[in-house]
Amino acid sequence: MRDKDINYNFNHIFPKDIRDDFLFPLDNYRLFLEGLSINPSLFYQQWSDVNVQSIFDKYWIPNQKSDWKWSLTFPFFSLLENYINNINKPIIIGFSGLPGSGKSTLGYWIDSVARELSLDIKVISLDDFYLPGQEMDFAMKGNPWNVPRGFPGSHSLDLLHQSLDTFLKTGVLSSPTFDKSLRDGKGDRSGWFELKAKVLVLEGWFVGCVPVSDLFKIDNFEEDKFNLSLTQSEKDYRTLIQESLKEYTQIWKKFHKIWHLKSNNFDNMILWKSQQENEMIKLKGSGLKGDNLSDFIRMIKTAIPQQSFSFINSDTTVVINKNRRIEKLNTTKYYF
Repeated sequence: MRDKDINYNFNHIFPKDIRDDFLFPLDNYRLFLEGLSINPSLFYQQWSDVNVQSIFDKYWIPNQKSDWKWSLTFPFFSLLENYINNINKPIIIGFSGLPGSGKSTLGYWIDSVARELSLDIKVISLDDFYLPGQEMDFAMKGNPWNVPRGFPGSHSLDLLHQSLDTFLKTGVLSSPTFDKSLRDGKGDRSGWFELKAKVLVLEGWFVGCVPVSDLFKIDNFEEDKFNLSLTQSEKDYRTLIQESLKEYTQIWKKFHKIWHLKSNNFDNMILWKSQQENEMIKLKGSGLKGDNLSDFIRMIKTAIPQQSFSFINSDTTVVINKNRRIEKLNTTKYYF
């Protein structure tokens, strides 16, 4: 079949109102679905079903754009379903995205819909493995941003290793929970939970990041490109974080695949993080604001070289703009 015939048939699968909401060429979307081993016709039939749509609407924000539904949420969930049907042992999918990009909202939706459909899929956050309060205070003491948590070195890595290894062997995960609203926004552990699943999604803002080989050269590059005006204290502390990040790469090796929800501009995070904390204040009465919020944003911008986020070895990358609209789709590795 000729390419134009393939595109013609593909155009007729998805209604115009969906296609018109895309900011990327439809042919790229077709290649994206094919790269994920998803049959477009069956895919559309499944997710346009009235009963499925009713489940979707229960757990998603109102007036969600079609691009987010059809080119991220539905394909990702369909892939997780395919894993359930085609694998014989538990696996872990890494999901990376800057703070406020939409990871947690997507994770809540996946957890909720999987529960409704009785599918063994669970989503957890790297944040749940933050150190307990007093240990966290000690580990974070003296950081140049004066933040209470967030960067590599603030997690219980031994516990995370043990928990993920046990999950890969048994399908059972035991994990702490971390409430960021406790201790006046400094956060603390708030309990434990145990889950059983076949597919586990682990999300976090620097998931997949690896240490850079020449931090001194990177610091000079970022001064020129991003005008970060790094202080000497920040430069020194970035070296310590790079050492910590080496330990996290052993966690990334446990992943079956990595998805990256990538911002087209790193500074989009400033708006996203501010919106995220405002929502937490509305919901829980506590969150980062004022200087504390500014310090946290500065940490995100400078703790890990921004260049590192352009070289996450992701199997699938979804690029979003400041309004969280999807601009590009790319999947580079076979999934089955």
